[in-house]
Amino acid sequence: MVSPPKSMRRVGRVARTGFVGGIVAALACFDALLLGMPIAALAAALRPLFVFATAAVAVSFLSIACCTWVDRRWDESSSPNAMRVERRLAQMRSSRLMAHPVAWIQRGSDRWYALAAALANPILIAALARPMSGRPIGRRRILLGSVAYAIPYAALWSLVGLILGDVIRGA
Repeated sequence: MVSPPKSMRRVGRVARTGFVGGIVAALACFDALLLGMPIAALAAALRPLFVFATAAVAVSFLSIACCTWVDRRWDESSSPNAMRVERRLAQMRSSRLMAHPVAWIQRGSDRWYALAAALANPILIAALARPMSGRPIGRRRILLGSVAYAIPYAALWSLVGLILGDVIRGA
């Protein structure tokens, strides 16, 4: 059997990386729509405590997978956009909203990293931490940030679902 030429394999790898990168970016930017709303709907229809536990585990694993992908693929995916990324980081450092999470990431402590991930989004924080530190994030920080984000995230959306279910049943 004849293998495809190197250029075709490279095109396939680039296409696959772009596709997965699009999914990761969508989850980072539209997590409330893609994850939160389904959690709320399930909590309204099923037992909210069960939905919370399941959602916390699922969001943790999904976040770990996305952050690990960002950590592994950052160099090859960001090299064409390095100048744009640096400009965006400069804007975020000067922003009132993101100034504190950026400072927490730069401090280097796992606790501060987890706090930043819990308040913002672990995928966005991973995408910020990689160029700011210039080195891989590491499995420990990815795990801590993902769990610190998933538990309150699942709790919030389960609570929304619980309230929504009570309103629907009361009407």
